[in-house]
Amino acid sequence: MKIFKVNSTKTFCLSFVFCFLLNFYSKAQEKESTDILKTKSTATINGLKYYLHIVEKGQTLFAIAKFYKRELNDIVIDNPESIDGIKPGQVLKILISSKIPSEQRVNDTTNFIMHKVEKGQTIYSITKQYGVSQEKLKVLNPELKDGLKLNQFIRIPVLKLKTDSIVATENVTAVSIAAKNSNQVTDEKKIDAADHNSISYSNYKGQKKEQYKIAFFLPFHADEANTIDINAIIKGDAQFPNKTNVALQFYEGAILAIDSLKKLKLNAKIFMYDIDEKDSLSIYNILKKNELATMDLIIGPLYGSSFMPIANFAKQHQIAIVSPFTQGNKILFNNPYVSKVTPSLTLQVEQMAHFVVDTFKNQNIILVNNSNAKEASFFNAFRNTANVDLFKAGAIPSDSVTIAFGLGNTQRLLSTSKLNVVVLPSNNQSFVTEFITQLNSINKEKYKIVLFGLQNWMNYDNLDFEYLNNLSLHIPSNTFVDYKNSVTLNFIQSYRAKYKTEPEMFVYQGFDVAYCFISSLLKEGTGFLKQLPSNKYYGMSSNFQFAQFPVESGFENKFVYILKYKDYQLIKAN
Repeated sequence: MKIFKVNSTKTFCLSFVFCFLLNFYSKAQEKESTDILKTKSTATINGLKYYLHIVEKGQTLFAIAKFYKRELNDIVIDNPESIDGIKPGQVLKILISSKIPSEQRVNDTTNFIMHKVEKGQTIYSITKQYGVSQEKLKVLNPELKDGLKLNQFIRIPVLKLKTDSIVATENVTAVSIAAKNSNQVTDEKKIDAADHNSISYSNYKGQKKEQYKIAFFLPFHADEANTIDINAIIKGDAQFPNKTNVALQFYEGAILAIDSLKKLKLNAKIFMYDIDEKDSLSIYNILKKNELATMDLIIGPLYGSSFMPIANFAKQHQIAIVSPFTQGNKILFNNPYVSKVTPSLTLQVEQMAHFVVDTFKNQNIILVNNSNAKEASFFNAFRNTANVDLFKAGAIPSDSVTIAFGLGNTQRLLSTSKLNVVVLPSNNQSFVTEFITQLNSINKEKYKIVLFGLQNWMNYDNLDFEYLNNLSLHIPSNTFVDYKNSVTLNFIQSYRAKYKTEPEMFVYQGFDVAYCFISSLLKEGTGFLKQLPSNKYYGMSSNFQFAQFPVESGFENKFVYILKYKDYQLIKAN
């Protein structure tokens, strides 16, 4: 059993840098606006009149915004789900008048908590409990027109949370779940939510302090872990629940980062919160803790389901908050205090397209379409990005990416005189497995083939590694650990000495996230976010290059590794 204790005061510091990388929409996307027809469908929503535009195949958000003469960010504000891309058949609300003041728009429905209706509760009693009007409650919950139902979940806008006596936990023995002991204090605080329009997005005001406060939100699930037989775990006959194990590893890496930084004399107070991502009430209670509003940095929660309400709280109190694992970009929307270190799948595909063109622009590039509507965004992201890069490289139209439908069509497009770069941006396991098996048999004949796929393929247990090696499979990835690197080898020795076992990937990720952001806090002070786009960080498992787009939203890490199979091992290709 691995046990360590987090002291209330930690001294550490180390300089780091991030690099700005911002992807703009291409000229090819601008051209698509000519194919758009103005919709005749309109609707009045909360007193404002909107076009109801139905997205058609091949249309992009950029082109639609250009056609309707609207700012891209305005459309995203009214359609938050579009920040992760749009798809055919999707309905977009587009404000008819561009002169409507922003404060008259629909309330930001991302700023809410979930309330479970209990026996005897009424709409009136709930509005009194949370200090919210019935009108606002019904805007967020249209289903209330049919009345309340027992155990129903309804959205409560986070405007002013009702004050109760609370218990704040600090100085927790964090990783020793079985030996969870904490010092507890009782206090009260009323949390006032700031209007998001009052936040200055372009100026992160901050200061350097003698002591910083840093909070970790991790799903240890201590109550469940306490029921586990620790002796069985030590013997290898049992293990912690998966999310608990991930939290433990992540925090072990973070503690090693803190240990390595304290020689540089950062004085910081560490707070640990064991969060149950499925229990909205527990999150609500944590948000009432007196000390939380005084944090200078929040790391976690790990997953998007529990991240949003805490991110909204961080925004209200202008606290930098980091999401370690979430891929979707929705958590960045309209919140400039969020940083997301895991690139979205769409971004990974775009970066893979850049690599393909940079490396193989004179070869035969074939993009496979598996006709899966759910994966059309990946297909379009690669095609658009690669074709724009080819255009910039001076390629003629006939040298653009060739589209294939299925394996049969792919085989007919293969070249005997050029290297064939086959790109399959799909996560359909059965399709991918069958495609690779057949492509490998073709590869043994007269063609030279390099295959590009997605990171999730590494989780498929039915892929033949012989085939992947034969096809020199390349994949985009947000993580890679070089076990031959001297820094990594030294880290492994330190980890073994402290925890008596081998580090896994979540340990490296915990180290990189904590090391990067905590050292940045020391170097720049609490306003360090304004420096993110101009700095770079090179870690053991991840590199961080942040960009903010649009400027009112948070920061996404744009760095993506391209890995390839060589001699039955994944190595870096970029």
